[in-house]
Amino acid sequence: MVVTYVTLGLVAGLASLERKGFLQAMLSRPVALGPIVGLALGDVSSGLFVGIPLELLWLGSVNVGAILPVHEALGTAAAVGGSVLAVGALRAVGFHGPALLPAVAVVAVAVGAPFALLGRRADRLVEAWNERLCLLAERDLSAGDLSGAVRCNLYGLATPFAVAFVLAPLGAALSSSVARLAVSHAPGAVPALAAGWVAFAAFACSSGAKAMRSGRAGLAYFASLGVGLALLGLAALAGGRP
Repeated sequence: MVVTYVTLGLVAGLASLERKGFLQAMLSRPVALGPIVGLALGDVSSGLFVGIPLELLWLGSVNVGAILPVHEALGTAAAVGGSVLAVGALRAVGFHGPALLPAVAVVAVAVGAPFALLGRRADRLVEAWNERLCLLAERDLSAGDLSGAVRCNLYGLATPFAVAFVLAPLGAALSSSVARLAVSHAPGAVPALAAGWVAFAAFACSSGAKAMRSGRAGLAYFASLGVGLALLGLAALAGGRP
């Protein structure tokens, strides 16, 4: 179990660096990070299942200029990690069924997603620390100490990595524990919790449509909603028959 949490911490730490410090290939976005976390923990499909609505929820959270958005990578690692760990633990003791994953996911997201807000607070402290490092690096360069300037840069990269390395496993452990307790102590609530996941996904869709800031975003959202409801209606009329 320790290895599992260390692995999650490493993935979250690297995602935190990729998000802002280097590369910035969007691998830290929830839709990409979700399955990456799932792969690291042995359940890619569950990672993707949870990551997609989180991407929609935080679609407008992008690091641009001086904007300091919520730490979507940290929130994703905590929520997806908690979901995957909880589902695996519950399946190991006999819980199964199509409603299990969404039921676990809605609890894990409720507990793990707020870590994105905690990550934003940490980002403020990291930026203040980086400002000091920048001054130190300039002083070292002025004195001809190139190695000192390089060390300052490495310290600046190490800080956000360390924050995510610590907080992501903590969030995953907490969300996993709460989700497992909710399902194991109230198995009759699983269908209601699964319906709650559908409600969360709908809210995430609305959040994503709003973040698009396009005149046609509303049309696209309601058209997609209509198609989804039509497919749901057809499935209900079919009665599950092939």
